Amino acid sequence: MNQLNEFCKYGINAVRIFCYIRMQEGKLVSKKLLEPKEHIFIKLDNKNTEEMVGLHKSHKWDKLRTLEQKGLIELRTKKGAAPEARIIVPALH
Repeated sequence: MNQLNEFCKYGINAVRIFCYIRMQEGKLVSKKLLEPKEHIFIKLDNKNTEEMVGLHKSHKWDKLRTLEQKGLIELRTKKGAAPEARIIVPALH
């Protein structure tokens, strides 16, 4: 809950980013490729983020930069590739 509360402070698009990352991690947990409280870098491509959580590409970059500056995510970028983000805000439990 702490993680979701922190992302809520930055608006609906921040929550959409959080939900997308956690859904992708959940898929890996269900396949036993990731531990339940472990966080890894997840690719945030335009097509899937818009289809799954309604995050339009025009809002994605501004919100990713804000979340990185506020210490909620770690961001990896490469020219011409979709960004990858990892949640770093603590879960507390």
